[in-house]
Amino acid sequence: MEQLKFLGAELKILTDHRPVRWWVLFFEPPAGVVISYRLDRAGYLLCGKSWTLLRLLLLPVSLGLRVLSCRHEIHFKAKIGCGLRIMHPTLGVAVNGDAMVGKNCLLNGGNSIGCRRPIQRGELVLGDDVQLGINACVLGPVVVGDRVNIGAGAVVIHDLPTGSVAVGVPARPT
Repeated sequence: MEQLKFLGAELKILTDHRPVRWWVLFFEPPAGVVISYRLDRAGYLLCGKSWTLLRLLLLPVSLGLRVLSCRHEIHFKAKIGCGLRIMHPTLGVAVNGDAMVGKNCLLNGGNSIGCRRPIQRGELVLGDDVQLGINACVLGPVVVGDRVNIGAGAVVIHDLPTGSVAVGVPARPT
């Protein structure tokens, strides 16, 4: 199960490789969000379309995880690579189910990765090592290259090239 391997790697990042941090890890909101998303995604990949119905049966467990995972709406169909980090999830995080996000994505809270109109998979893509500042939004259809930094409060509605820094509303590379 790829998602469980991703989860293990992400939890190691959150503990900063210090064993004593495992004691408090599961009470921290960033861990709750990542655990909630990865387990939901693993269930979807394992069960396919029937996962939507099975989630109803697992609602009590899901509600328990919601307490730990703060406010987030990361859809289980969203494809997010290994290394997802969410620094301030109490500000809320939303990711569209058609989003394809590369590895080592850093969300600083208050982020939305969504769309302005109905899209298809492949029209909302964030590359590897993308960082979103607090309250930054990416609204597809849009393709964001690798190693892109998006400033706090920026709203991305146009493609961004690899290695760029984007700020403003609408966000433009600097």
